[in-house]
This record gives sequence, C-alpha cells and structure tokens, in this order.
Amino acid sequence: VALLVMGDGSACRTLKAPGYLDERAEAFDARATEALAAADLAALDALDETLAYELKAAGRAPWQLLSGAARGAGLGGRLLYEDAPYGVGYTVAAWS
Repeated sequence: VALLVMGDGSACRTLKAPGYLDERAEAFDARATEALAAADLAALDALDETLAYELKAAGRAPWQLLSGAARGAGLGGRLLYEDAPYGVGYTVAAWS
C-alpha cells in the first residue's frame, strides 16, 4: 500500500505571505516538520486545529489522517525538503 498525502504548512511566514506575517507560524511549521521527518504519530496528532486554522496550515488534517493510517505499521521517516518560499511552509518527507 502506498499513500501520497499533501498539505501546506502555515501560510503566514512573511509579510508577503498569503496570510500575512504571524510570529507563531515558524514554530508551528517546525513542529510539523519534525513530526513528519520522524514519522512521529503522537506529534502529528497533537497539532492544534485552531492554531492550524489561524495560520492557514491546510496540511494539519491530511497529516493527522496519515497518522491514523500509519498507526501500528512501525514506519520511520526521512526529511527530503523543508522551506518556506512565498511565506508558505513546505515539507517533503518519506515514510517507510
């Protein structure tokens, strides 16, 4: 079984970002990136729904769905890319 799960991080990392600058965005993206890179299911489950909404982080729900689908599979993660072009957080990770 293979899954491709997509979702943006926060859209509030810079003044020109779609959601304008929010000082909480970088820390939110860092937590999400660390969780995705490590396949840390508990950390993904702990991402705050309200904060994600305020930061326009559309990836929270798909990442939490991935967490549920991966439960019990013993997967490990690997970070492939992390950046915030255009003020939007992007992370690419592979789990196997």
